[in-house]
Amino acid sequence: MKRRSLKQRLLRTRIALKQTLTRILDINKKRKVLNELVELQAHSEKLEDELKVLNQLAFNQANLVRRYEKELAVSEA
Repeated sequence: MKRRSLKQRLLRTRIALKQTLTRILDINKKRKVLNELVELQAHSEKLEDELKVLNQLAFNQANLVRRYEKELAVSEA
């Protein structure tokens, strides 16, 4: 893979990871408010499901970032 293309993919993946982490933090804030208000359990379950998906997405994105960084380090050496 070309170095420039790899850098662009790394940058895009880092941005996506940051956005995913922000969404995870927002959901955690909502969960905290729901726990304090003792809202509907169905809404809480929906947030839990979304959180599971986002956690898996963040995990995959973090792995991609690590892989791209490793490939860049190898190509620079």
